[in-house]
Amino acid sequence: MKNTVPKKVYYALGAVIAFFGIIVYSALDPASNLFPRCPVNMLTGLKCPGCGSQRALHQLLHLNIVKAMEYNALMVFSIPLLAFLLFANFFGDKWPKVYAASRSPMLSRAVLIVILAWTVLRNVFSI
Repeated sequence: MKNTVPKKVYYALGAVIAFFGIIVYSALDPASNLFPRCPVNMLTGLKCPGCGSQRALHQLLHLNIVKAMEYNALMVFSIPLLAFLLFANFFGDKWPKVYAASRSPMLSRAVLIVILAWTVLRNVFSI
């Protein structure tokens, strides 16, 4: 059975969720006990690639870029890539080459390598 819900409905729903997420992360500080802690960090003491992302997002929403970088530089630097992927997915019908580039195996491998390197570097050198 074919999915009858238009793709744009999912984007609208995602935009509404993102809007409310921005309000929550702007108003509440994830450094407080209201937000969940990283289970990887709690169990192993190691930082996963996403550790600090909630606090970094809070700082970015308050335009504290340096503090956001201290919490999770990878998250800050990944925002343009995420914007590109959203753009490519949304406008893939109009720009098929952009869509194809966003689905490139080389891009997927590069992202995986960067994530793995970030994980190792932040745990070995405490960055």
